Amino acid sequence: MEYTHVDPDDLEPVADRPCDMRRVSEPTGLEHVAINRFRAEPGEQVPLAYHYHETQEEAFFVCSGTLRVETPEGEFTVPEGSLFSARPKAPHRAYNPADAESTVEVIAIGAPPVDGDAVHYDPDE
Repeated sequence: MEYTHVDPDDLEPVADRPCDMRRVSEPTGLEHVAINRFRAEPGEQVPLAYHYHETQEEAFFVCSGTLRVETPEGEFTVPEGSLFSARPKAPHRAYNPADAESTVEVIAIGAPPVDGDAVHYDPDE
């Protein structure tokens, strides 16, 4: 058996993201799931603009604060301790509203772990 302990605060943040993002999967040796930790200040997106994934299932667990998620079906408010999920090809935009009173901290889990799977979505088209 093999076990790993990682503190996301000890990892380097990913550059060019709209909020603080730390990739947790690779340092823990996990190969079949993507796990990322996000911290978004009021007004920041988590982690990208409106998008969907071709093959990846995605779940956001809110560790602290309140996450907002916009979808073509409406907007969701996801409080601390709750989880929001999106199946492949389900457009969504997760963010911390500009008028939020605190930072939101989220653990995002995606499977399978794929790079370049995100597709931009324009809700006006």
